[in-house]
Amino acid sequence: MATRGETEGSSSSPELSTKLSFEFLEDITNNFSQIFCEDSYGTVYKGTLPDSNKEIAVKKLKQKEEIAPDNFENQLQSIVGLKHENIVEVFGFCNETLQNSTERLLCYGFSPSENLEQHLFDTGTEETEHSSSTEPSTNWDTCFKIIKGICQGLLFLHKQLDNNPITHMDLNLKNIWLDKAMVPKIANVELSKIISQEQIRKESCGYLAPECLNDTPSDMSFQTDIYSLGVMIIQITTGEKSQGKMNDRASRGYIDKIRRNWTAEHIASKYSSFDSECLHQVHACIKIGLECVQIDQKNRPSIEEIVDRLNTI
Repeated sequence: MATRGETEGSSSSPELSTKLSFEFLEDITNNFSQIFCEDSYGTVYKGTLPDSNKEIAVKKLKQKEEIAPDNFENQLQSIVGLKHENIVEVFGFCNETLQNSTERLLCYGFSPSENLEQHLFDTGTEETEHSSSTEPSTNWDTCFKIIKGICQGLLFLHKQLDNNPITHMDLNLKNIWLDKAMVPKIANVELSKIISQEQIRKESCGYLAPECLNDTPSDMSFQTDIYSLGVMIIQITTGEKSQGKMNDRASRGYIDKIRRNWTAEHIASKYSSFDSECLHQVHACIKIGLECVQIDQKNRPSIEEIVDRLNTI
């Protein structure tokens, strides 16, 4: 069940208030020594709360653009304390000036085992332009559970927040964190509140909807998220990774290849060990993924429709 926690002393972290000191975050991360992952906006470190020994994560934001201190804090107040099984909770932040520079950090109430890109595609190995595996690197039941969990998290952001829906704007495999039970959690839900759309467009690669790449780009919207979701669903289902390139930031070449090659015969051949139920689920997920990445955003399904279809497969 999704809830909103208290902004001061969240129930998941009773020893903490919302606003945290840089010194405290430096201490619980052991001087920012254990890196979990990096992205265009900052570095995520693992940490441990001193009183409960709960493992958490701390993101140190890069100073790529100026954000007014008051605006930074005000925008985050609408995010702090949001709880859902498939969302990474932000329960605190730091906004502190040290030696003429401002340090901005986010504290998450969850320490991931790995992100989905790391799990599906060993990012430590060399990859070809459209690298593939014979089958998804994890069993299909888990893949299907991950797809459904991501969609439930996105449904919460788009539709279940009272009068304050959130467009994520940067959905990708790196922003899906996994716990030890392989439950997916959407990370970086705060991004749209503190980073401009222009900056996100510059940094996003491989998941960006075509309408955001025009000379006069459209504002990012729910349908932008649906496009990114489609690219993820296709990768999870096929086991083939899209190599986002600056000259193909919407992954159209990859999508065309999937649409052309992933016929019923190809699916049956590649997943010859699957029973009829699993094959039906694979067919349905590829179909949904390809509908999500249609160029005309008006033809993309809504997240409610996607969740309903997944639940009735």
